[in-house]
Amino acid sequence: MSTEAPDADSYLSTKRWFARYPGLGAPGIPVEPFISDEHFHLERQRLWPNVWLMTGRAEHIPEPGDYFIKDIPPLNASLIVVRGRDRVVRGFHNVCPHRGSQLCWEKSGTRGSTTAFKCPYHGFTFDLEGILRFVPDEENFYGLEKQRMGLAAVATDTWEGFIFVNFSPKPAESLRAYIGEIGDGLAGYPFHEQNYQYSYRAVLNCNWKLLVSSFLEGFHVRALHAAGLRRFVSKDNPYSHLDFVKLLGKHRLISLYVNQAATPTTVADIAFSRYRKLITPVGGASGTAGASTPSGASALNKFLIRNIFPNLQLNLVMGGWYAYQFWPLAVDKVLWETRMCFSKPVNATQKFFQCYARYASRDNLMEDGKVTEHQQLALKSGVIKKLVLQDEEIAVQHFNKVVEDYTHPQGV
Repeated sequence: MSTEAPDADSYLSTKRWFARYPGLGAPGIPVEPFISDEHFHLERQRLWPNVWLMTGRAEHIPEPGDYFIKDIPPLNASLIVVRGRDRVVRGFHNVCPHRGSQLCWEKSGTRGSTTAFKCPYHGFTFDLEGILRFVPDEENFYGLEKQRMGLAAVATDTWEGFIFVNFSPKPAESLRAYIGEIGDGLAGYPFHEQNYQYSYRAVLNCNWKLLVSSFLEGFHVRALHAAGLRRFVSKDNPYSHLDFVKLLGKHRLISLYVNQAATPTTVADIAFSRYRKLITPVGGASGTAGASTPSGASALNKFLIRNIFPNLQLNLVMGGWYAYQFWPLAVDKVLWETRMCFSKPVNATQKFFQCYARYASRDNLMEDGKVTEHQQLALKSGVIKKLVLQDEEIAVQHFNKVVEDYTHPQGV
């Protein structure tokens, strides 16, 4: 180890981040927002209706008449996301305006299987653009205004193939403006080609913000993931100091340190070494905001985390991409959806690597979930009133401050 003082940008240095972002204040977060029913109510009232929320991928509904149903738990909403005859993707509340029944009970329809949505209760029928086309026994209604009884729409847009919705009647900003710099370096990334998917889904007994915060620092790796994530620590970097942190408006971009000299387990060595030999290194925009080309060997050497507010985490790692979403169900309950996406394996080596990645990730995620449930129980006891943070946990403070800015805006 060098005896020279480390560069200020090096992971070998300390107290790098809060000095760069003085607007965040001193490190530390109040406990109350993680256990308060009142705060949870304010989030449902002021945060969730006013942000862009990812609901799925465009390639999942490629043809007119293809659709899927997406539940948005914090708003008690069910959405129909459908590709219209004009090929435009739209989102509608899954509610018949006649008697309030859910209009569509099937979770998805593909291959253009749907030409209209017919309410199973009384038969009101709507086209793919949400317009009411047929009313049974129409003559028996009083002053029925069919043109005003279309499906209730939500603002819908796509970014790099991800479909987002916004429940505000007039979103404060476009989706592209909302994404902002967190999307830099991803233009043209072939998400649509990496659609060979593994997924997990779990309901945890913890506040959603606690679970999100678990994925915004590497400080816990040494203790919590000592067995499974040894490649994120080294003799020089025992506490997994980050390679970089960028706080970008509402969002956060971080890069976990990866120890290239780490000694893997036997199974991990087989999975990585053989897979790496199949990949031809290619150049990529591997700067602090960029994304390496996913087919390149360099993608195996980086762990970039894009935390897109409020509840989407997009990781580029191990030659593929992972998407985590965190949906609050109650102040102390969260639905956690995880998807791991790769190109379809064309040989046994690729299949083995993907299976290894799938199960290794599962074990690490289970550790994250378990510790967060125990954290929730401890916070509910009221023993501590404030979470103490250190410098490498700055993204945790930033995320929770953005939530607070929504729930308690200035002047309100």
